[in-house]
This record gives sequence, C-alpha cells and structure tokens, in this order.
Amino acid sequence: MLERLTTSISGRVIPDCSLRGYTTYRVGGPAEALVVPRDSGDLERVCLFATGEGIPLTILGAGSNVIAPDEGIEGIVAVAPVRELPLVVSGEGAVAVESGMMLDDLIRGAADRGFGGLTALAGIPGTVGGALVMNAGTNEGNISDHLESVTVIGRSGRRETIPSDSLRFGYRTSDLAGMGAVILGASFRLPPGVRDEIIDEVECILGERNSRFPHDLPSAGSVFRRPEGDFAGRLIEESGCRGMRVGGAEVSDMHANFIVNIGDATSADIVDLIGLVREKVRERRGVTLELEQILLPQKPK
Repeated sequence: MLERLTTSISGRVIPDCSLRGYTTYRVGGPAEALVVPRDSGDLERVCLFATGEGIPLTILGAGSNVIAPDEGIEGIVAVAPVRELPLVVSGEGAVAVESGMMLDDLIRGAADRGFGGLTALAGIPGTVGGALVMNAGTNEGNISDHLESVTVIGRSGRRETIPSDSLRFGYRTSDLAGMGAVILGASFRLPPGVRDEIIDEVECILGERNSRFPHDLPSAGSVFRRPEGDFAGRLIEESGCRGMRVGGAEVSDMHANFIVNIGDATSADIVDLIGLVREKVRERRGVTLELEQILLPQKPK
C-alpha cells in the first residue's frame, strides 16, 4: 500500500523508522512509516492518501515541544518539509510562508526586508506550523498577533484558507490544535520599520535567550506552561527540583523549566520526571503545573 504513496510524492517514505533523529529530545520508537515530503504539495498528497486509506496520520515539524513514545507511533508520521523555503513578500508587509519554514527563518527573513512584529519570538524552536498550533510566544507577543490567515487541509480532505479572526488563539493553544487540520502555510501582515534596528533587536533577543536556556543537550523547549502570576521555572527551582534525574532525563541546571537528555534518556524517563516535578511543586508550592509539551499518540500494544 505504501508503494502507491512512494510513487505519488517526490519525498521519501521510510518504513519502520526510528523517531529519535526527528525529535529534539532525541527519543522515540519507530514510526510504521515515516514520510519526508519535499514541499507543501507533497504534504497535501500524503494527507489525502492517509485519509483515503484510513491510516492514522501524525504531523511533525522540527520535532520540538513534543515527546515521542518509546513504543512508536501507528500509521504515517509526516515530517513537515523543513528546508530553506521562500519568503513571499507583497506590498505593505504581507508575508506568506509554508508551514515547514523554521520560525527563526521567518523572523530573520522579515527583518532583512524591514518588517518586525515577530521579533519577540526569536529563538523559539520549531516551524511556523508548529508555532501556530500552540500559539507560540513570549510575554511580549504571540505568533497570532500579526496573522492574517492559515491554509490547511481539513478533515474533509479539502484545502481551505481560514482567516485568523475565525480562529480562537489563547495562551499556548489555538483552535488549530483540535480541528484535525494539517497546516500547509500561513500569511502575516507585519509592521514596517528600520531594517538595521529590527535586525539588531532580533540578534539581541537571540543572544539573551542563548544565555538563559540550555542548548548543549537535547531538549524540547519549556516543559510547563506559565502559571498565572508566576513562572514555572521559579516554582520548580524553589521546590528543589533543579538537577533532579530519572534515568537519562534531567531537570536542567541552566533553566529549571527545561528537561534535557543527558545521553541515554527514553521518553518514559522524561514523562516520569515530569510527573515527579509536578508532584514536588504541588506539595511544596500548592500549584499544579500544566504540561506545555505534547505527548504524541502511542502505538497500541
């Protein structure tokens, strides 16, 4: 059956492929079939194939902000085509991109053309598509702030463009997360500015993030959402969890809201450590932390 998919796309189809090389935690069992589309057209054909054949489909971007199960994933795992993609700019800050563009490439590309609006997101790992699903952002702004529309393939298998005002975006969530749609691309309306000043701002934010967050070991970004009126990292540190380990997973010494893979972690190690940290914070600080990272669907036993 996968032979038909192989002949219908330009990208690669890899049976029984480990997900360790496709997630930033560097954990995960095998996908029954890993598909690496060449472009958004390929990704669309993969979606239509999976829908038509009734095969479960999981979409990965850059593999950040997710925990892939050790047991593997049933069906097809399609990796959004992460590569150098064109940034289409048309009058007055209208910017269109494919979902597989890295978020930093969008920010830098826009800055190079004299457009801001997304600079506060510099250094957040992942693709544009993944950032939209979780409404990635910081205290200074979210990716949805300057979004005009999102192009998706819905459950019906049809391509459609959804205006941003038809989508509800909240703190690290959006309607896109639950509608079963696959994001193909997005368009933004970005404010113009002085090119060199925007580039300097981006570089300054990147430098600040690089000094605060761990980059020397595999991780997947912030583990927990920011609790109202506080910071997850502060609560975790004050609860004595900095440096806590389960197997090969460790609460980062650099930033307590990061878990790092110190060399041989499994996804079970990470999930167990998340549970221990949550329990400690609840016992000592009276706060139940909410998970920001996404647990990918486990293959049935």
